[in-house]
Amino acid sequence: MSIFTRWKPIVKLNKPSGRILDMQRVIVNVASILVILLITYPLMAQEFRSIDGSGNNLDNVEWGATHGLLQRVTTVNYSDGMSALADEDLPNPRNVSNKIFAQEFKINDPDNHSDFVWAFGQFIDHDISLIENDNSEALFIDIPLDDEVMTPGGAIAMSRSIAVEGSGTDPNNPRQYSNEVTSFLDGSVVYGSTIERATWLRTNDGSGKLKVTSDNLLPWNTISGERNDQIDSSAPHMADDTRQLEYLFVAGDVRANENPLLISLHTLFVREHNRLCDHFRDLNPNWSGDQLYEKSRKMIGAYLQAITYEEWLPSIDVFIPPYTGYRPEVNPNITNVFSAAAFRMGHTLLNSEVIRMDNDGSIIPLGNISLKESFFQPREVLFAGGIESYIKGMATQVQQEMDAKVIDDVRNFLFGSGPFGGLDLAAININRGRDRGLADYNTLRDDFGLNKLNSFSNLTTTEEEAQQLEALYGDINKLDAWVGMLAEKHITGSMFGELVNTIIEKQFQDLRDGDRFYYENDQSLTPGEKEAIKATRLHDIIMRNCAIEVMQYDVFNAMPHGDIPTGPDLVESHLEAALYPNPVGSQAQLKVLAQKAEEVTVTIFDMHGRIMFSLEGELLNGENFLTLDFDHNTWHRGLYTLVIRTENDFNTLKLILE
Repeated sequence: MSIFTRWKPIVKLNKPSGRILDMQRVIVNVASILVILLITYPLMAQEFRSIDGSGNNLDNVEWGATHGLLQRVTTVNYSDGMSALADEDLPNPRNVSNKIFAQEFKINDPDNHSDFVWAFGQFIDHDISLIENDNSEALFIDIPLDDEVMTPGGAIAMSRSIAVEGSGTDPNNPRQYSNEVTSFLDGSVVYGSTIERATWLRTNDGSGKLKVTSDNLLPWNTISGERNDQIDSSAPHMADDTRQLEYLFVAGDVRANENPLLISLHTLFVREHNRLCDHFRDLNPNWSGDQLYEKSRKMIGAYLQAITYEEWLPSIDVFIPPYTGYRPEVNPNITNVFSAAAFRMGHTLLNSEVIRMDNDGSIIPLGNISLKESFFQPREVLFAGGIESYIKGMATQVQQEMDAKVIDDVRNFLFGSGPFGGLDLAAININRGRDRGLADYNTLRDDFGLNKLNSFSNLTTTEEEAQQLEALYGDINKLDAWVGMLAEKHITGSMFGELVNTIIEKQFQDLRDGDRFYYENDQSLTPGEKEAIKATRLHDIIMRNCAIEVMQYDVFNAMPHGDIPTGPDLVESHLEAALYPNPVGSQAQLKVLAQKAEEVTVTIFDMHGRIMFSLEGELLNGENFLTLDFDHNTWHRGLYTLVIRTENDFNTLKLILE
């Protein structure tokens, strides 16, 4: 045994910020994951998820399934206690939007989150929730007489969410709503939540694959799946809020065509499914198409879970308690307050410009496109030459800050413009909370065990915003839920305020703990598969399936093309290393097994990719040890990345400081 010799620090300790993520694992690169997956093993008798989510919980078979009731975990607020909107003495939603949410200039996220944060958030939102509207039950938002964009005296039309039959009859049976997709984070956004949609999406040729076009895009709603073919009358319904499109991409979720970034993520995971089918066919040539489909579907659901819990949630500063196993008493159904308000936080993160970037970092000849011009324009994916330019662009652009400001693309020009169809998403969100019987912001805080606030000044970060809210509402106890959630002060070091953070954390913990098929609990997956799944990042899925040469490893952290390092994530690592104990208290041992004597650099990065500490040393052939000390006056609790690099090899470990 030996120790590092002649090491010297090359970067002094800084003061990182963050909170603890109680999870230990080793990040492996794409090649390492493939090595693990290439281990041949027989397909054991196993259970797979149902398409509609039923039967997950053996005692409550409907939990998490399609048409499951949204959970009401907060105070019900209807004027009659049953279903009528409690909007008396409340300000006009469009007026609130104009006075509070109007955004005059770009406000970048201070923590450098990329557009991948909101785009992936929308993708998984569509995986776990869909509450349809009842076109026969219209709601109208009056347009104020002083409105400078929309027609004064006109109205913004929306519909109420469909009520569950038999609900809303008395205060003991208030209006209820159902989820039209599975609540589980299970890949239904890729495969659908009905047998009919799932069957249409498959090639059904024994390969187990999903349909794609000749240029490896989502299938169009045509007989052959190609855009130049006849419309297939049996193709699953796909939403078109413009009501003008004939040709639409078909995907597991009806909303896939809403914008090109969403289309790109749908396409990415369909490609990964088909890649996995080829992989498992090579390992198991006797498998049937159903076996290949179900195994690949299982892996896609597991990858979505790993990316969400290991990468996306930590990137937005939501930290779920450590996984302790499946809990059958936990109901995974989506909550009404999550669906109607808290998870609509992404609407303030949007940018007005959609970046379309070539591999070399230049903008494609066709140029970028505005968000308002990209709504329900699936042809823009064809015009841009595929999904790669959107994937590259998402990774480089910083998203907008989480605040009470919303860009005009969705606040004035959603799916149209002015009297010709423009909608106001902020006003609709406010009215949706009233439609769904959400209590005021302060009552929701109390429902979740948080202290009520006694003034608007205690809510917001600026006195100007507090005064505007007071002028509109008069009383903080009347404040609409969604307005308060966006205006509330952020938790120190977090992207969100207390209420939003609490609701999102609770919902995602229940989705994980109440899922019998959550990948870490799935006994049909081998230990090697689970380790590979846990280590998989969105970057890995991208690099396996896109013609992209370089991409930063943490795609949720925006990085200019010129700053993206090349090499480490594209080569196989043979450098074995371990860190223990992990989570770390104040001291840890780093062990590195070297095949020869050579120089080494050890670097520690914080969650945002900043170098916090670096040292150089020399490895000897065999086992090498280095003691790392952490002064808690300098180092904050949280998640760090430790990179060990020699001339030809590297390894990356996650360091959790508690």
